[in-house]
Amino acid sequence: MRRLAQKAALVTGASSGIGAATAELLAGEGADVALLARGPGLGEVAGRVAQRGTRPLELKVDVTDRPAMEAAFERAAAELGGLDVVVVAAAAGAFGRFEEIPARDFDRCVEVTFLGSVNTIRAALPHLERSAGRLVVIGSAVDAIPIVLLSPYVAAKAALAAFVDSLRFELRAADSRVTVSMIRPGAVDTPFWHHVTHPADMTPPSLPPLVSYSAESVARATVACAIEPRRNVTVGGFIVALQLANAVARPLTERGLALAARLGRSAAEGDPAPNALWEPSGDGSVAGGIAGRPSLLSAVRLRRLRPGRLRASR
Repeated sequence: MRRLAQKAALVTGASSGIGAATAELLAGEGADVALLARGPGLGEVAGRVAQRGTRPLELKVDVTDRPAMEAAFERAAAELGGLDVVVVAAAAGAFGRFEEIPARDFDRCVEVTFLGSVNTIRAALPHLERSAGRLVVIGSAVDAIPIVLLSPYVAAKAALAAFVDSLRFELRAADSRVTVSMIRPGAVDTPFWHHVTHPADMTPPSLPPLVSYSAESVARATVACAIEPRRNVTVGGFIVALQLANAVARPLTERGLALAARLGRSAAEGDPAPNALWEPSGDGSVAGGIAGRPSLLSAVRLRRLRPGRLRASR
């Protein structure tokens, strides 16, 4: 049974990572999918959506361009017959100590990750109100557990979580039929880590498999909420354990994060690479080579709703 048959979805950040995996799984559930991103991988992802037997629509748009976003949503709704599901997945990062990150990179990270999400939701709501649709926002566990050397990304995700909570209250007060779900993963194995800006004398360290989860795990939780909404879904039992440790022994977790900052700062040297802050980077790939693992926690919690798997690992 394809539980989203005859539905239309739009996914931002759809040219790689969580967005690409989500688009494919939405198609597997029968939804036509508008793919919105700047990256050259949109065609690759569109091909995988089509292989699932549904219609893809490619929209090359920067989420920080509000007029272009509104026009893209109008086009998607016109060509797909409305919008029933919108997934907010676009994000970008800047790595390094706060004083090392250029102000323009800091501002751009917040603009893409927070304000780009706000632009998406602003453009989506009129269409979702008409369809009594589902809004699913990819947040992050860093909204409760700040991590080091990614301060603009942490700030943007924390702001996004607060905004979504406020929006929920407003929608409830207005008797809106739009549902809002927040997915809160920890570290995820996606190309994101290869495209963050970083100082010239270092690159972000590799994440151990113990603390990183697969993009497919996040995508499956996302699609489950498109089928049957949940208010918040945390992906990763390790994240829940870390949240508990932070609540009961914050001085210890602060020392651990300080140590992580020193270790991260001493990572291998590397030249600055093209990054997703300023240049399109998504090439259609889902994984980033970290060997992220499935999330048992979300698998158990969403066992009735989880969609089928990706056809092949990428």
